[in-house]
Parts: sequence; C-alpha cells; structure tokens
Amino acid sequence: MKKIGPFLMGILAIGSVAAQDDAAMKKHYLRVYSQGLSYNDPAAAIMGLHGYLAIDSNVVYKDTLSMLYFGVKNYYSALLLSEEVYKAQPANAESMARAAECYDQLGDPKTAVGLYEQVVPKTKNPYHIYKLAVGQYQLKRTLECEASAKAVLADTTSKRIGVNFTNGDGSQQPVPVGAAAANLLGVMQMDNKNYPLAKQYFSEAMKLFPQFTGAKQNMEACDKIMKGGTKPPAKAPAKKPG
Repeated sequence: MKKIGPFLMGILAIGSVAAQDDAAMKKHYLRVYSQGLSYNDPAAAIMGLHGYLAIDSNVVYKDTLSMLYFGVKNYYSALLLSEEVYKAQPANAESMARAAECYDQLGDPKTAVGLYEQVVPKTKNPYHIYKLAVGQYQLKRTLECEASAKAVLADTTSKRIGVNFTNGDGSQQPVPVGAAAANLLGVMQMDNKNYPLAKQYFSEAMKLFPQFTGAKQNMEACDKIMKGGTKPPAKAPAKKPG
C-alpha cells in the first residue's frame, strides 16, 4: 500500500478542520435562533437561520425561516422560501398553503386559488377551504365559492379553527372559520339582493360566534336596505389572515 504523502495529509487535515469549523458555526447559529425565539425577537431568530443556511442549505430550516418571515408579515421572503420548500418536498402541503396565502396577501388571488386547489384535497383543512372560498369570491367564481364555503360549514372542526376577519373599518377580529364561512355566504346573497337569505346566514354566523362584529354589521345593513334605507351593504369577507 502506498503511503499518503505529506501534501495530501495536509489537505485532509485542512478539510477536517473546516468540517469541524462548519459544525461549530452551525451550532452557534442555531443557538442564536433559539435565543431569538426565547426572547421573542424574530429578527434575531431570522438572522440565526440565515447564518445556518449559509453553511448548510437544509430544506427543513428553510421551511422554518419561511414561517418566521410569514409571522412578521414579510410575505415576499416567506413566499420565496415556501416555493423552494414545496418544490423540493412536493408532499409538504403546509408549505404550499403558506405560499398560497402569501400570494393572496401580495394581491394575486388567481395564483393563490390555483395553489389552494392543490392543497385542499391533501389537507382537507377548513381554514384552507375557507381561504380557497375567499379567493374564488374575489375571482367571481361564485358557484365554486358557495360550494367551498358550505363545505367549511359542514366540517364540525371549523368551530375550533380561527381566522382573522377584516371588518369594514379595517379592524381585525379573530373568529371561528365556520362563522366566517357563514358570513361569506351571506355576503354572496347580498350581492344577489336576496336579503332575507343573507340575514339567515349572518344569523348563523352570529350563532356560531355571538361577538362577530362583521356579521352584525352586515345584518344591520340588510335590515336598513329591507326597510328602504340607502346605506350600502358591508360586502368584504375576511381576506387577510394574520
């Protein structure tokens, strides 16, 4: 067996030291990430993960970084990472759903709906179905929107899943996703000028969540219209989850 020369031994030694340095740096950046979470400092946690990913392009940490960006409403960065993740891991439906929500937040409901249509059969999550319904409403795909919203109402777990509903004055209120779906169905009936049926849906929304400000405002708008008032209906469904 030939002996390893001094030059090659030097290269191997350098490679070993570099690997050790990389491992040490990865541990360091993960500590920065963990410390950022501990102190509720998302900027520090994001910096820690970026340091880690500069050494090791691990798709799991890209997914986590995407979640952090989404949490601070940096939707474009969250989108770029989410797309990398679900393209590398096609079975990662949650990452695809996050990308869909980013597209919605960035004003592209058409792309968002296309992604949700792929996500919903995999997750069957009422939140994702509701987000699909909202996108379909925005695209004026009313029959599909109605079917999606009714699917949310039919799911018994929808009472336990929340969504941030944007009221007419711009304020946000967390409501059960089933109540938000009932409100959306009411809004659709307002569009059709079927105010009695709209009131039934708004009543159902408030039965599911009595503190539902948006549904209450819509109910009052229906009452005024039916009594000959001139105030236009509050037509906006929950669009921006927080």
